Amino acid sequence: MKVIFLGTGGGRWVTLTQRLRTGGFRIHGTANIHVDPGPGALLGLRDFGVPFSKTDALVVTHCHPDHYTDSEVLIEAMTNGATLTRGTLLASESVVRGWEDLGPAISRHHLSRVENLVVMAGGRQAQFHGTRMEGLPAHHRDPTTFGFRLQMDGSTISYTSDTSYKKGLAEGYKDSRVLILNVIRPGRDRIPFHLCTEDAVKIISEVEPELAVINHFGMKMVDVAGKEAARVRRETGVKTVAATDGMEIDIRKDINIGKRLTHGQTRLV
Repeated sequence: MKVIFLGTGGGRWVTLTQRLRTGGFRIHGTANIHVDPGPGALLGLRDFGVPFSKTDALVVTHCHPDHYTDSEVLIEAMTNGATLTRGTLLASESVVRGWEDLGPAISRHHLSRVENLVVMAGGRQAQFHGTRMEGLPAHHRDPTTFGFRLQMDGSTISYTSDTSYKKGLAEGYKDSRVLILNVIRPGRDRIPFHLCTEDAVKIISEVEPELAVINHFGMKMVDVAGKEAARVRRETGVKTVAATDGMEIDIRKDINIGKRLTHGQTRLV
C-alpha cells in the first residue's frame, strides 16, 4: 500500500496563494482512493504521474473548499468522463445533501454517476473494493466532518481531517500503523476547530503509531513544518514527518518514505 501526497496545504490563505498545493492525498492498494481533493487535485495527478483513471473511490470529509473543490472532476475521472456508473463516494452529509449554509458541493448529475454512495459520519462503517472504513468523530466548524480509520492490505491508516483536540479523540486512531494529522498551526498557536503542534503531540503520544505524518499546513506552518515534526518526534518518541508535496509512503513490512517526481518516478529520502 502507498500514500501519495498531492498537496499538503490547507486553510484560506495557503489555498489562495498556493504556497503549497492543496490537492489532498491518495491511498493506493487493493483500491485506489483519493482523499479530500481540494483545488489542484487534477493537476497534482498529472504532475506526479498518477493516471486520473486509476481512481476507485473518493473521500470528501467536509464541505470546505480546500477539501472538496475538485470532487466533481475526480468523479468524472473515476467514471470515464461520466459515461459509466462506477466507483464509491464516501462523503459528509454537508457535501452530499448540504447542512445549514454549507453545500451541497456535488451536483445531482455527478452523484448519479457514482455506483456506491455512502454518507459518512463518526461511528459509521463502510466496506468497498476489499477495504473497510470506519468514520471517526471530528470537531470542526462543519459539524458533519469526519475522520477515518482505513483497513486495507493488512495495514491500518487513520486520518484526523480538520478537528480541534478533545479528550478521547485519540481513542479512534489507536492500532494505526500510519496516522495522518491535519496540523494547521505551529506550537501552541491554536485556532478554533483545528489542531496545532501541541495538540498533535497529545494525540500521537496516546496513539503511538509506527509513523505519524503532520499535514494540511496553514501559512504559519509553511516554513517551519519540518522543525515542528522534529519537535513532535522528540516529545513523543514516535517517528514523525512533515508531509511535502509529492511525498510517497510505501507501507509493507517496513515503512519507507520517498519523493515522487514527475511522471511517477520515485526516489527514497
